[in-house]
Amino acid sequence: MDDRKEYWWVLHEATIQPAEVGFVGGIPVSYRFIGAAGSIPAASAELIERLPSPPKPVLSSHHAEPSPQPSPGAAPRERRGSWMWFFGIILLILITQYSGRLFDLIK
Repeated sequence: MDDRKEYWWVLHEATIQPAEVGFVGGIPVSYRFIGAAGSIPAASAELIERLPSPPKPVLSSHHAEPSPQPSPGAAPRERRGSWMWFFGIILLILITQYSGRLFDLIK
């Protein structure tokens, strides 16, 4: 038998609420409303629409994968264009500092 839990919008007593739905063999057997204690039988509510899966933890202690190690012959990756940005910003600073004097000299 396939036992699983999914999250659905459920219609119960004229209100639609998110609930955790327990399935056995593809058939809903119980509902547990989010934020409420206890569960209700499946016959007393109606499934409306499935909610997206809950997010999985990014760092899991038992599913942690080792980080990839660089090969011994590989050179460290260089940042291309970082010097170009540096000189560009220095050039902009110089232009803004001396633009008034340069404009007066050109006149």
